[in-house]
Amino acid sequence: MNRLYLPVFTQEEGVTAFFSTKEGASTESPYYNKEVLEELNLEKCRLVWPEQVHKSHVEVIKASADNSEPIRILQTDGVVTNNPGVLLTTVHADCLAVFFYDKKNKAIGLVHAGWRGTVRGIAVNAVNIMEKEYGSKQEDLMAFISPGISKCCFETGFEVYEDFQKQWEWIDEYAEKKGEKYYIDLKEINKRQLLEAGVKNIEISHYCTCCNPKVFCSYRGEPGIKQRMGAGICLSNY
Repeated sequence: MNRLYLPVFTQEEGVTAFFSTKEGASTESPYYNKEVLEELNLEKCRLVWPEQVHKSHVEVIKASADNSEPIRILQTDGVVTNNPGVLLTTVHADCLAVFFYDKKNKAIGLVHAGWRGTVRGIAVNAVNIMEKEYGSKQEDLMAFISPGISKCCFETGFEVYEDFQKQWEWIDEYAEKKGEKYYIDLKEINKRQLLEAGVKNIEISHYCTCCNPKVFCSYRGEPGIKQRMGAGICLSNY
């Protein structure tokens, strides 16, 4: 791992993607760490960032990189595009980033998947929108689930477990009750949702942000922390 970021889709041509560490984090939203972006040759890209309201809306970004002005998308937790030079970003401090790359159709996606977005199936929403907009086939999509809070640390009450139970009949495979609390595996739930949607090429980071506060920002591990790690993905010019 680079001290500033974890590279994503490193074996693939035509795309640059990353998930920052605490050292590469940003003190505010949108994510902008000049050192990370310069190292990845992304500093001249057009920045896109969603508001992140813990829901499941995914926005199609049709704007090109011809204009350098950043694009703010309200009431949105996911973004997709097929325009090169447009840097899709999200910010994180325990919630997951789910990256998508369709090399065949030259399209990308990025979603912010906290527990609420996961309940609503935001990652699958992105898959469906990429299919509709770009002709992406599930078998052509690559997905990467980022570092985030893992089952060991995601302790919740019954109300959160119940929200999952109402939507996903198999939730008990990924939830464990200890006393009055539940421990839920958001990473494996997102993977299961994507597998059921037909996506087969899925990689998961097993880093738990809460277990590794020296490496990652964790809202649960450090309540009130202002720093946010950034996820980013951008198509290269072909």
